[in-house]
Amino acid sequence: MPKQQLLQERNPFADSASMLLRVALSNPTKPWGIRELARMAGASPALAILALRRLERIGYASRESTAEARILEPAQLLRDWAAWYAIKALKDYRYSPAKKTDAEKILKLLSNARAELPGRWALTSMAGASLVAPFAVFNEVHVHLPNADELRRSWQNVLRLVPNEVGPIHLVQPYYADSGSFGVREVRKLPVVSDVQLYLDCYRYPVRGREQAEHILSQVIMPRWKRA
Repeated sequence: MPKQQLLQERNPFADSASMLLRVALSNPTKPWGIRELARMAGASPALAILALRRLERIGYASRESTAEARILEPAQLLRDWAAWYAIKALKDYRYSPAKKTDAEKILKLLSNARAELPGRWALTSMAGASLVAPFAVFNEVHVHLPNADELRRSWQNVLRLVPNEVGPIHLVQPYYADSGSFGVREVRKLPVVSDVQLYLDCYRYPVRGREQAEHILSQVIMPRWKRA
């Protein structure tokens, strides 16, 4: 059966399985114990087995034994995941600051107001990538904000934002409500999503996003895999 048909039939990138995939990709050369993988992902062993079977069917996992599995071709797996994710519709609320400014100054604005901004937010897409693996010029700032529907009014008030369909500030309601926040870290005093989530979000960005995504993969993610 063709890979694309298998991806549609048994989607290994669904929300329920995505945390397992993120944990497995943290060290893809490791033979993962099913129970260990499930525990670290906060999932049931049954879900871990199902997700690994789906990956095995499309050639991205190998069962080392009845209790262990290993990820195969992690870079291509990540590319397939990003291609699938790129077509998903996300809620994206766009704003402009009260005073016209550039992306770097918006980052400074977020840093200064960080303590007042609600939610488990983190920078993503090109702005987040600029702090982790600078490559492409950017002029928009994307904020990964679970519950953006409820929190955006507070963000408007704190930052004095003006709704604008072409504004440079994006408050993004993530597709992966929980697993999308897995691996958030602080870079230059700002929260940034994990390298995997950066890859996914940059890949879908229309202007040089795929180049930026591949830069993250080659310069950050793959060297970490080699060291693991």
